[in-house]
Amino acid sequence: MSANLFFEAVGEVGDRYYEEAARYRRGRAARGWGKWAAAACLAVATAAALSVLPSFLNRQGAPPPIGPGGDLSPGAPEIRIGANSVFLNDIAGFSDAARRRYDPALYDWVEWGREEVTEYYGGELTPAYIPAGLIASPQNGTAVAIADKSGSVVLDTVWLAFYQGYYGDGSPKQTEGIAACKGISVRVSKLGLFSDCAYLLPESEVRVSDIGGTAVTFGYRSMPCGPYDPETHEPAGHYDMYVAEFERGEIQYQIVAEQVELEELVKVVSSIVSGEGAGNG
Repeated sequence: MSANLFFEAVGEVGDRYYEEAARYRRGRAARGWGKWAAAACLAVATAAALSVLPSFLNRQGAPPPIGPGGDLSPGAPEIRIGANSVFLNDIAGFSDAARRRYDPALYDWVEWGREEVTEYYGGELTPAYIPAGLIASPQNGTAVAIADKSGSVVLDTVWLAFYQGYYGDGSPKQTEGIAACKGISVRVSKLGLFSDCAYLLPESEVRVSDIGGTAVTFGYRSMPCGPYDPETHEPAGHYDMYVAEFERGEIQYQIVAEQVELEELVKVVSSIVSGEGAGNG
């Protein structure tokens, strides 16, 4: 059964709200980032859909966890969008924690292969659900960690990339007509991620969403893209970028989605929360 069936329950009620939110964001793109109207529309749509989800799930006769390739995996933990729904927080930018210099006399750079990454994190990191048309980077499953001379890891960030294509050097290809990439990147760490989203609202006012019992912070930013006008330096247009930040167990996640619908990002997050590893990528 396709994972899209589960989200059709939301779509049947909320399509017009998503469309209104999208029009609102596009109208604001030239002046700045999408504001809270988009989040309010999504909240109304998801809250309304909650009233139809029980009958929808009973009618299908199966729970809706998302498995590899977008299918629902029988026997996997059930994932539902929480009553708090999906809230979008406007992103002002990204802030990097002070980067420490690692003296080669005291630290070693350690190349991890797939086995080392899997052993360190206790399982497969590839999300069980990847949006259609996106391809795993050939570099996925490897990482460069930093350890002190005793062997204790002090930097453990692993990057996973899933984009529509890649250049010869492994970097994601840009889309035709829009000088921007299309896909998602996943960063994970046990020790803490260097880069965090800087939200427009104060930290105490940033709202979190309930995805399968996990608190997830979703962010949105309208991103400019080239080619840029040589005289005015104005961008050719804008595209949507969504971010999801959350913790599962002792692992921190940050997922960035470029030119990918919010619903697809929610599916990716749900597949991680469910604990279903894809076993590939």
